[in-house]
Amino acid sequence: MGNYNSGGHNKTHGRVEDNFRLDSFSLLRYADWFDRLSDYGEYKHPVNGGKIFYNLMEETARISHNGREYPIGLSKAPNVDGISYRLYFLCPKCGKRVRHLYKKDMLYQCRKCAKLNYGIQQRSGLNLLRRKMYFLVVKKLQYVDWEVDHPDLPIQDLWHIPKPRYMRWAKYDALMEEYRRLQEEYETMYNESLMKGLERINKLLG
Repeated sequence: MGNYNSGGHNKTHGRVEDNFRLDSFSLLRYADWFDRLSDYGEYKHPVNGGKIFYNLMEETARISHNGREYPIGLSKAPNVDGISYRLYFLCPKCGKRVRHLYKKDMLYQCRKCAKLNYGIQQRSGLNLLRRKMYFLVVKKLQYVDWEVDHPDLPIQDLWHIPKPRYMRWAKYDALMEEYRRLQEEYETMYNESLMKGLERINKLLG
C-alpha cells in the first residue's frame, strides 16, 4: 500500500504543476558548451522571475529569484559518447543529483524532498502504461536501481537504460524499442488528457 504502482501516495503529496520548477539541462547551450566547461567564468541563465548564475568548472550555482538568492551545487555526468556532459543540480535538502528543482516552502529542492507528484498521475490509462514500463524496466531489463540513478525522473521519462551484462544485443534492442513505443503512447495519452482538461475549463469559463 502506498508503493509506486498503487497511486495511494499521491493523495498526501502536492502537485508538480503548482510549483515553480528549474531544469538543469536548460543551463547548457550546444554552441558554447565546450568553452563553458573549460572556463572559470560565471554565466547567467534567465528564468521566469529571476536568474541562475553558474560556474561549470567550480560546479556551483546561485539562483536569484524574487529578490532572494539560493546557493546550489552542480554535478556533471558524461554522456555515452565519453565527450559531452549532462548537467544536474544537487538537491540542497538531500544532496542527490537531480535534473529538476522545485521551489516549495522558500527552498529549492527535488521532487521527492518537496513531496510532489504529477496531478495527472492517478488517471487509469496513464497509470496502466506506467505499470507496463515499470515491469519492462525492472523485470525484463533488470534495471532495479533506476530510482537511485534518476531520483527526479518518473519511469516514463528515462532516456537511458543500461543493457544487462549477459543479455544479447538483439533482445536488448527489441526491449528498448518496446519501451520507446510505450513512451510515445504515454506522451500521446498525456497530451490528450491535458487537452480534454483545458476544454472542460473553457466550457466552465465560457
